[in-house]
Amino acid sequence: MGLVRFFGGALSPPSGLAFLEDLPSEEGLHLVAFGEGALEALKVAFREGARSLVLLSPVLRKDPFLAARLSALRFGLERGGVEGFARVGRALFFGPLSVGSEEIFAAWKEGLTEAGLYAWLELLEGLSDERRWLRGTEARVLVIQGALDAFTPPLYGKEVVDFAKGEALRFALEGAGHLVPWEAPLEVRDLVADFLMGEGFKALPGGLAL
Repeated sequence: MGLVRFFGGALSPPSGLAFLEDLPSEEGLHLVAFGEGALEALKVAFREGARSLVLLSPVLRKDPFLAARLSALRFGLERGGVEGFARVGRALFFGPLSVGSEEIFAAWKEGLTEAGLYAWLELLEGLSDERRWLRGTEARVLVIQGALDAFTPPLYGKEVVDFAKGEALRFALEGAGHLVPWEAPLEVRDLVADFLMGEGFKALPGGLAL
């Protein structure tokens, strides 16, 4: 049985990644991260020699496209506080599976604070190309994204896979957005469970998998 550590990210709902916490794993250190938590997970992988990395909707670099979306979110936060941020974020973070659900939206918004959101914006606005940290670990990497993620589109996940030194796989789940772990929890749990045990994956060109 290995050790699994979690890096939830500032946009996680109050439940966080608790639905993944009881999964068994191979011997060794395994890291599971959401969003900007990917950067801290990669630093830990570099320092401590992780066996595997699960990156859910990873954010590892800022480009003009991401900068424009961050600017819109900052505008919403400055003008309307958490409610203003959430209203802009609803169009960026949710996919068709959940964007129309008031219950899911309210549960997500409950976990947000102004201080946390300002810190999150400052972190992402200050990102350079942090994909370089992938060169510091040979851990196998699993990237899971929503196929309709408007905040960090699947291209960002492909770039992560392309930079990885070890075995790297990615999945884009239909109907989900940036908050894919909570929009498609059963699918995400199944993929992560197999990956932590080193089972059920056959790499294909371009970082896809069967």
